[in-house]
Amino acid sequence: STVIHQKAGGVILFVIRFLNSLNKQGHLVYCLESRRWTWDLEKIKSERVSEDFVVHTTLQMNSLPKPFQTGLMIAACLGSNFNGPILRKAIEENELEVDSFIKSGKDGGYIEESESGSYRWTHDQIQQAAYNLILPTQRESFHYHLGRRLLKNSANCDMNGDFLFMIVENMNRGTDLKLNRDEMTQLARLNLQAGNEAMSTSGFHSAAKYLQQGINLLSKDSWIHEYDLTIQLYDAALDTYYTAGQFSNFEVAVKQPLTHAICFEDKLNSYHHLVRFLTASGRSEEALETCLSVLRTLGVEISPNANAESLLTEAISVKEIIRNSHIHNLLDLPKMEDFDKMAAMTFLNTAVLCSYETNEFTFFFVICRMVKLSVRHGLCSISAVAFSLYGALLTCPTLSDFDEAYKMGRLALMAIDRLNAFRMKPNVFLSFYGAIAHCKEPVQASIPKLLEGYEVAFALGDMERVTGILQLYAAVAVWGCGDKLTKAEEIIRIHFRRMLQHKQDISCKNILPHLNQVAKLTGSKENVYVTFFNTTEDNFFEEEMNRRGAHTRKLILHTCRMYLAVMCGDMESAAREYERNGAKYQGGIRFFGTTTRVFLAGIVGFYLARKRRLDEKKWAQVGEISMDTIKSWTQDSSWNYAHKLLLLEAECLFLKGEEHEHIAAAKYNESIALAKKHKFKNEEGLASQKAAMFHLEYNRKEEALSHLKHAKACYECWGATGLARQIKIAIESLSSQSFPKF
Repeated sequence: STVIHQKAGGVILFVIRFLNSLNKQGHLVYCLESRRWTWDLEKIKSERVSEDFVVHTTLQMNSLPKPFQTGLMIAACLGSNFNGPILRKAIEENELEVDSFIKSGKDGGYIEESESGSYRWTHDQIQQAAYNLILPTQRESFHYHLGRRLLKNSANCDMNGDFLFMIVENMNRGTDLKLNRDEMTQLARLNLQAGNEAMSTSGFHSAAKYLQQGINLLSKDSWIHEYDLTIQLYDAALDTYYTAGQFSNFEVAVKQPLTHAICFEDKLNSYHHLVRFLTASGRSEEALETCLSVLRTLGVEISPNANAESLLTEAISVKEIIRNSHIHNLLDLPKMEDFDKMAAMTFLNTAVLCSYETNEFTFFFVICRMVKLSVRHGLCSISAVAFSLYGALLTCPTLSDFDEAYKMGRLALMAIDRLNAFRMKPNVFLSFYGAIAHCKEPVQASIPKLLEGYEVAFALGDMERVTGILQLYAAVAVWGCGDKLTKAEEIIRIHFRRMLQHKQDISCKNILPHLNQVAKLTGSKENVYVTFFNTTEDNFFEEEMNRRGAHTRKLILHTCRMYLAVMCGDMESAAREYERNGAKYQGGIRFFGTTTRVFLAGIVGFYLARKRRLDEKKWAQVGEISMDTIKSWTQDSSWNYAHKLLLLEAECLFLKGEEHEHIAAAKYNESIALAKKHKFKNEEGLASQKAAMFHLEYNRKEEALSHLKHAKACYECWGATGLARQIKIAIESLSSQSFPKF
């Protein structure tokens, strides 16, 4: 038994086959006289099968009837699983009887029936043994002709999904054969079909493989003799290469249609993907220049030198257009029919991200033009994005029309269905749940919607929106809603790695600061900058701050560092972050990061006004501006902002001195209670921490201890164990009569 086990590798199927083989050779026989099995151990040891079970099984298969061998070879080429109907299409008439083959295959232990009614090999090495029946020199031809046979025996309705892939995979194995021009063209078309099919099911890497094969099959003069096929292959390939992160393939392929396409319209798709590629590569200025050039050719002029005055004029004109059309009637406008206008909408939508990164005024102009085109020339799917972006634009300080913003955002959500604009869902969700919803609705309600938008974007291969939504999710989940930090970290990390797999390295740099702050809040010793980019935090920061453009990344870096400093009580570091860029970035669209920066500026301002009496007026003004801004926001969404306002009012009264002491204490308590009621566990902890500092100022040790203990409990509940440990040290220090520094 030991010898049998060693030779068969413990695989029961091979044990049985080996025993049968030994029996046929007379090395293992049953003796009727003694009524026991007898064997020749030396001869069994000499059997050379243990080194390669596949070879041994193939040798056995060679003794089977030729028709059965043919069936095994065909089935081996169909994969690890196959069904009866496909097998019938693969076998020529009179070649063998399919039902008989399946029965013999099951009886012989080669194949088995699955629960779904299809068939599978009993072991992958059995499949390999059957495949080895095909001579190596004949395999390319066997695969190719099997694929052609499947194609010939198939109706058009069969040409999709796994069956299509099976045909193309087999035929592609024969591309080194001497195929004629028609055969190569036919196979190129099939690879295009397979690539599009794979893309429709988010199989981006498989799609890239099929489309690259299709391009390889094109003749040198395909731009002349097979123009439509060639442009379709390159258009599909560029989309796939970008989504799959195959940027080297992209850079080679994009030159072809831009050089050889016979008209500007046929170059539009290549320009569209080129802009996406340039933006993802951190070349936003180049991307914007390309976009504006294409738009000029399409008859849409946007000046790269727009300023605040011209923007205000444009925004007022758009507002007037919408007022005249009436918001509730906008979705009843006719359908956009003009090709150039529809192409312009596509490029305006593409210009949104690169203009946001490089030129805020151009970004606003792009939004306004999208709305104008929709109202004047009819609606298309991108009109839903235009309405949501315009709603976001109305949250800017210069416009501040939150009611109108919310109406436009809700209209955009309705437009997804009305305009059959499912592919625009991530874009609309990005604007609405990132910049508009929290003006009116509890911010916690945005979390599942952002994740929904992320999944849709990923399934569509819309990597720009994948990045944007993940950034917003990280901001809301960490800064805004007080949900479990460990849960937020897990989700961010999973999707971060997913983006890295798709070579979205530049975009991942926008997520990295969020992962870093979570690691520090939770007390993790991991250095995420080393883990993912093999650099230090300081080097990363300096490199990104000195980079041209990268507006979003700079915002995120400053806000993450400022937030972490405030939560950890390092107000001097928070002040340095504010002085570097904080004041500059409090305007613009009211994305959730903007509201966070305004709140943090207020906390920093009132603190430094107390500590830097020579600059008290300057810092008090910073705090008061933030407090007034949040007060105006509270009128529309008390759920999200009332507790923040109460905390800033308490800090303001703390600054003003003893005559306001009792009112300040009450404000702190109200802020803590309201943050708890509205489930902002992080800001409940922060308010408790600030209240402790307030009571220490008036030597109320017991009250300070009580608030510190409450802050520690909040941070533990939030999952910020690193912060909780810091507060624990402060509690121990205060308990021992030594005043803590936090």
